[in-house]
Amino acid sequence: METAKPIMLIVRPSARAAEDVETCLNAGWRAEVLSPVEIEADAAGLELLSEQYARADAVFWVSPTAIETAVPHLDLSDGIKIHIAVGQGSRRALERCLGRTVIAPDDGNDSEAVLRLPVWDGLPEGARVLFVRGHGGRDFLMGRLREKGLQTELAEVYFRRHKPLNFQNFQAENITAAYITSAELARSLFAQLPPQFSRFFKSLLYFTHHPRIAEALKREGAEAVETVPSLEAALSHFRFRRYDFPQTPNR
Repeated sequence: METAKPIMLIVRPSARAAEDVETCLNAGWRAEVLSPVEIEADAAGLELLSEQYARADAVFWVSPTAIETAVPHLDLSDGIKIHIAVGQGSRRALERCLGRTVIAPDDGNDSEAVLRLPVWDGLPEGARVLFVRGHGGRDFLMGRLREKGLQTELAEVYFRRHKPLNFQNFQAENITAAYITSAELARSLFAQLPPQFSRFFKSLLYFTHHPRIAEALKREGAEAVETVPSLEAALSHFRFRRYDFPQTPNR
């Protein structure tokens, strides 16, 4: 008998999953991707982006998806603007494009953590901050920055489109856990589950990077949810705990 590789179910848009799949492979896991939401660029929003960017004193990047969608439409070579990212994943993605340091919180990956950064107090009153994001994001940080006397402008450069999932050939065997990256993905996934998979998905172990996503999963009926900083951290949990992975016969 040989041990079958455990599978991590990656629940996120397919365009964002390649790095996660590679991370799983490097850790000795297999990855299976489910994408109940996909990303669609907003052509009209991207057309306005260069002018908005030119007006900005600082740019806040809300996600790696925002970076990958917007950066090809911008000239980032001026080296003048202050760039702030929501978390370390976004910081790394943007630094690859900029070739210089990007500001991001070390103690979180949401608007609340970004608000705690000292960079905002160093901007002059009336400075313009451009938010680059998808349609329908949170407005918490924009409101708080306006209270500090800063101007904000919004560049919404992509849509999130719900995608029907096909469970006809879905195999639950060997799926050990799932990694999910937004509350919207959680809601869309559970809304589409066929009855025969409801019990499996409710009892599956979920990892996510934010407490709000964890709460969304619990509201959908997920019984085991852990909040971790990253997918790498989720995979590392299994190095220090004993899990009985499924066995498959030698072929």
